[in-house]
Amino acid sequence: MKPADKPPITMSSVQSAMSFLRRRFSDNNVVTGNTNDGLMDGDNPAPNSPATAPENNASAQVLPHRSRTQTAPSGGGFFASLTSGNPLAALKSDSGEVNKILLVIDDQHTNWARYFKGKKICGDLNIRVEQAEFSELSVSSNSVDGVTVDINAIRNGSRVIRSFTPHFLLVRQAAKSMGEEKDFGNLIIGFKHGGVPAVNSLHSQYNFMDKPWTFAQLIRIQKKLGKEKFPLVHQIYYPSAKQMLTSPVFPVVIKIGHAHRGMAKFKVHDHYEFQDVVGVAAMASTYVVVEQFVDTLYDLRIQKIGGDYKAYKRVSVSKNWKSNRGSAMLEEIAINERHKLWVDACSDMFGGIDIVGVKVLHGKDGKDYITEVTDCSMMLIGERQEEDRRIIVDLVMQRMQACIRPTKKISREEMTNTAPSPVHVKNAPNKPEQQQQHQQHQQQQQKTINVPRTAPPMPLQMSQHHADGSKPISTATTHQSAPVSPSAIEAHSRKQIGELNQGEVKEMRRGFSSATVSDDESKAEKIRSLRQSFVNLFE
Repeated sequence: MKPADKPPITMSSVQSAMSFLRRRFSDNNVVTGNTNDGLMDGDNPAPNSPATAPENNASAQVLPHRSRTQTAPSGGGFFASLTSGNPLAALKSDSGEVNKILLVIDDQHTNWARYFKGKKICGDLNIRVEQAEFSELSVSSNSVDGVTVDINAIRNGSRVIRSFTPHFLLVRQAAKSMGEEKDFGNLIIGFKHGGVPAVNSLHSQYNFMDKPWTFAQLIRIQKKLGKEKFPLVHQIYYPSAKQMLTSPVFPVVIKIGHAHRGMAKFKVHDHYEFQDVVGVAAMASTYVVVEQFVDTLYDLRIQKIGGDYKAYKRVSVSKNWKSNRGSAMLEEIAINERHKLWVDACSDMFGGIDIVGVKVLHGKDGKDYITEVTDCSMMLIGERQEEDRRIIVDLVMQRMQACIRPTKKISREEMTNTAPSPVHVKNAPNKPEQQQQHQQHQQQQQKTINVPRTAPPMPLQMSQHHADGSKPISTATTHQSAPVSPSAIEAHSRKQIGELNQGEVKEMRRGFSSATVSDDESKAEKIRSLRQSFVNLFE
């Protein structure tokens, strides 16, 4: 066929092509990757057949509705977002779900979603569990919108990327580990900045990131309870390796930095070995702790999860001086009051700790030495690990129930009932006017009381006229013909003001119910004397 013989492009062909693209990009098979090269029924009709144009128009109007109903249950996708006109629609979660997100920071050896399956808080709020390790998390915090967490992990050979806002946090992993050279303190700060409640509290987790800092709290507990009730191993802290010269006693155990689970620990027998370890510590550029060596018979681990207490005895069967390394026999023992005293005292650290463990060495000398306290990152040991996990689940449910409460919607009727009545609103502006009038009354009353101080000179002036032999001047002639001094006019005006304000003074006297009868009588006597002095001026 020659190029000139090509059929012209009509509106019907354009509409049929658009409907084909909508159907192809909105198909669930395309979203899931199961594409098929075959066309659907009614696709790509003949361009020169005008009879099929109405059918294509009808399909173009109906198919978008069908695509929305098909892609809604699947949660969206990139191709489905193209038909909606919003490419970010595939990244948005379903807002109609009523659930709360619990972020569990732990490795994949324990599936915490299985333990929280079917759990509800506040009656009808489901719990959705998101589990990841510290190394797989990225946290950003907004003072208004809260915390946003991004998970970038590999699950079953495929990469998983999710973004969400957690409502609660359960941490079962150490935020700082020297063995992996990882420090996730910034993530703890991000969760704290966003106000995410957690078990244990984020405040306590941040304080547990350095063992010497935690040991300082143990020293405070020992000073409070006494060395007999709270036996603590002797420890020396060095900020850096420069201050390490030698040890007063040997053998000792040197711990470099935040030693975690037996790592970076050395047993030193003399000062020669001591100097060798000092050279290693200088390369680490961190603090160093020196403890007395305890020749252990066995070690104890007392744990407290919520209100549940357990004590375990571990006897090493290997030749290793580290009792927590190598093969050992583990036995659960009955917990006594002394053990409870230790763990209860440690659970009050940093404002309260829900999950806490105390490590104790029992030496061959028959004495106990408390060496360390652990928080929610402690490993579960023994044959009752499953029970401990369920206790942790119940503890988290209690904390979530207390922290997350549904917001009560206020109806319009409740708003109208709680609104102030119009009478109070109308009378509210009158209060300043009443106070202003009250102040004016007090000022006028003070003026009337102070008038007698200026009045006495007038009778002296009138008596001088009588002493000259002139006739007495009457009040009527004074107003009509006789000149009056300015002081007399001022006194007369004050007299009129006093007469006009007489009724107001009485009202004020009635209003002040706290005033005594003697005060009212004294005020009335002053007013009478004032009026009498005004009358005497013109007699």
